[in-house]
Amino acid sequence: MSNLWKEEPLYYAGDELHAAKQAKIQAAIEKNDLEGILFIKSEAVRYVTDFYVKGYRPFFEPEYLAFIPKHKKPVVGYTSGSDTYRIQIRSDIEDHRKLPEFNKWPGEIGKILKDYGVTSGRIGTDLLPFHLHYEIIKELPKVKFVDISDLWIDLTAVKHPVEIGHIKRAVEITEVGLSAAFDFIKPGVREYEVAAWAEYNMRKHGSEMTPFITNVASGVNSAIFERLSTDKIIRNGEMVILDIGCLWRGYTGDLGRTVCVDSPTKEQKNIYRVTYLALQEAIKAIKPGVTCGYVDAVARRVIKEEGYEPYENQFATGHQIGYGLHGQPSINRNVEYVLKPGMIMALESRVTIYDKPEIGGSHLEDIVMVTETGYEKISKLCYDEILLK
Repeated sequence: MSNLWKEEPLYYAGDELHAAKQAKIQAAIEKNDLEGILFIKSEAVRYVTDFYVKGYRPFFEPEYLAFIPKHKKPVVGYTSGSDTYRIQIRSDIEDHRKLPEFNKWPGEIGKILKDYGVTSGRIGTDLLPFHLHYEIIKELPKVKFVDISDLWIDLTAVKHPVEIGHIKRAVEITEVGLSAAFDFIKPGVREYEVAAWAEYNMRKHGSEMTPFITNVASGVNSAIFERLSTDKIIRNGEMVILDIGCLWRGYTGDLGRTVCVDSPTKEQKNIYRVTYLALQEAIKAIKPGVTCGYVDAVARRVIKEEGYEPYENQFATGHQIGYGLHGQPSINRNVEYVLKPGMIMALESRVTIYDKPEIGGSHLEDIVMVTETGYEKISKLCYDEILLK
């Protein structure tokens, strides 16, 4: 409706980056011999259109789709009636369509493809549930859907200069939240009270939301790396793991630190020291040309040599950070993706003594960017000097 006023998208990342992403996507469509790309993940819909999708949440609930035809502007489908005016006022999307309930999406997707003359050829997709694929192919048998996981890595792993600035700001805000949490931790407070104070301070400094559940894990919860903040009361002598994040213009800050309430034991100091050493060695290993798997192996070697291999991180030593949280390629065992300048990752080391809850656990996480000659450590927050003594 042309008579509606226009505003920029909520938490907009800027015209320069908007245009750069559109050009990058079209180049990827051309390079990969695609007729277009169908996105269903909410964070991907937001990334490719800059429309702030309602329900931009840390769990999957299909409410949106975006189809990017070759040489044409994005088409966006939405399910919520409240988006009818939002999408007209706060986006530059010209073709936007109200979608029916999820089980009827195949007919709407088929209509979009036909409207744009895409009745055959390859279409990339980030996520296509079986029933959608089955019904669309029945109607358009000459269309072939292909996975774009590798294409998505190429689109998002190396950051545009504007993206780098947004990530740096997101990290700064996350550091504000962690600093506030440090000051709030004391015997007698509950984990979720610490989390609330951290989130409040990040929102005060411009965070649009928390991209994952704020994690404050004390005592036994630190020993198993519990992934949320509970009603447990924090007590003297306990290790407290904090893993928190924020969003700035859609870009993620994600940091982890560990503190001890009152005086740490020798063993608590030791697991913190090992965690710290593993992280520092992983950071120093970052440079163009090395693989993700190599960086992971460096960190794990430190933990093994110190005698804590059974208690090491069972996930990855890190992940790409930017638009979304656990971006690919991960810093993990046998990942042969080669690091390139402009990649930004969260490196995290961890030692959790799951069978001795009285000791607890230790977790440290920093944000690092690959440069032309090595690395730049983006996060600046200090480590716990008492635990390092």
